[in-house]
Amino acid sequence: MKRLSTTLLLAILALGLFAPASAKDWHINPESKIDSPDGTPERPLPSVQTAVDLALPGDVIHLHPAGAVYRQMITLRNDSGITIEGNGVTLTGADPLPTDGWEQIEPTLHRRKLTEPAMKRHLLIFNGKAQRMHRSPSLNTLFPDPHQMAEGEFAWQPIDGETGWLYVRTSQPLAQLEWSVRTAGVATSGTCRDIKIRNLNTRHALNDGFNIHGDCRGFHASQISAYECFDEGFSAHDASQTTVEDGLFWGNDHAIADVNAAETRYLRCEFRDSISVEVFLSGRAHHLEDCRLIASAPNAFTLRPGTDLKSRSPLHTTCLLKNLTVTGNGPTPHSFDSSPDTTLTLDSCTLSNITLKLLGDHPTTNTTLDGKPWP
Repeated sequence: MKRLSTTLLLAILALGLFAPASAKDWHINPESKIDSPDGTPERPLPSVQTAVDLALPGDVIHLHPAGAVYRQMITLRNDSGITIEGNGVTLTGADPLPTDGWEQIEPTLHRRKLTEPAMKRHLLIFNGKAQRMHRSPSLNTLFPDPHQMAEGEFAWQPIDGETGWLYVRTSQPLAQLEWSVRTAGVATSGTCRDIKIRNLNTRHALNDGFNIHGDCRGFHASQISAYECFDEGFSAHDASQTTVEDGLFWGNDHAIADVNAAETRYLRCEFRDSISVEVFLSGRAHHLEDCRLIASAPNAFTLRPGTDLKSRSPLHTTCLLKNLTVTGNGPTPHSFDSSPDTTLTLDSCTLSNITLKLLGDHPTTNTTLDGKPWP
């Protein structure tokens, strides 16, 4: 094929024949009942996932109305250059339980047959508050005898591999009950590049609020939250590279857990009220700056070697904590530990009511423990 002359090429470019397509705005509103929605403000799509599947690099997905609750999950697979403007929306992993089909065992004890949830995890929501019955991926506590349960408690008894009995002790209307059925608020897989998520909340997922898998790089989230999920609030895996600004993660098993060969950066985030561990970091490299950690979990902070994805050999993990405030709740100190083959750098941090168990390298400057200079 002959090359185009410079004059002809410039003429074509001037006409815009080679210009990239303009970025598009997609609008979502699950409350809309419009026929033939097309994603415009006047005809919004009911599903975020539909917009994600249609979006091209440069497109922006807007969620409406502001502050609404979506009973949806967002899956990003092999996507690039997409922005999701959450507008204060919350993605919940739970659905209301039907009010019919219950069998009354005692005056306040009810049961109904349900399909076994994904991952065989069980999370019941009472009036918007999660009840996990002291269970998590780290705590495999047995369910109590239904007849011995207190008000607001529940138990799950398997029937076969696919169904089970949900027992609930409550004097409140059954219409106030919800049951977690979705595994995440936002999940990624495959090869993703330059995904941006803003002003979005997640809650009550059976796994993680934000579950970042695959070769996901340039993932940037700001003003997000994840709370009362069965596992992590935010979890980066594989070779992902993520940044989170102004995030709030509370009431999960772990506030955050980043593993494998992940690289993460957290700015102005808060981690608190977790069940097992507040902050668990493995992976390749991590940076927490201007963050606050309020430990209710027995383990406030843990740093472990990562894993090379090809050789499966350990990776030396590095972590910088800068202007981090760590406070342990309650009279019992909470552990703050690192393993050999890690480097934990503390710069201008303030720690109180924690127990240090640092085995790796840990260079420290301008940092205090319980109001005293670093040991």
